[in-house]
Amino acid sequence: CLAVATEGSRSLILQVQALVSHSNHPNPKRSATGFDTNRLNMLLALLEKKLDLPLNSYDVFINITGGIKITETSADLAIIAAIISSFRNRPLSSDAIFLGEVSLIGDIRDVYSLDLRLKEAKSQHFTKAIVPSTPSEKIDGIKCFEVDEVSKLIEWM
Repeated sequence: CLAVATEGSRSLILQVQALVSHSNHPNPKRSATGFDTNRLNMLLALLEKKLDLPLNSYDVFINITGGIKITETSADLAIIAAIISSFRNRPLSSDAIFLGEVSLIGDIRDVYSLDLRLKEAKSQHFTKAIVPSTPSEKIDGIKCFEVDEVSKLIEWM
């Protein structure tokens, strides 16, 4: 699953990997490399409550590839998509990116510099973007799918 983060004024494409595996232990393991573990725990609790996913009996591992540590919340939607993809054993489209901050009630919020991030995605030959709102300017070559809450992400997947 892919996200676009910003480092200063430069946008970066990040690959998010997730592994969800059934746990035989009473306290399943949660591990994140390159992503805040506390934020991961919050997103997992949200998925359990809003989508009724029984993640409390699964180990969940998240990795941001390339040794990059992401501190902004724009990758929340990509993290959630990767988790659901692994949990359901359903691959995501390799030409799609996911951008959005996820709130505690499951709303997907806008991210800073959406247009700039989508332009970078287009330059890397991505054709689909799952975003919280329509960008302010149309970017030819990228089809945007608006998702304003986590439950609607399931419909897209």
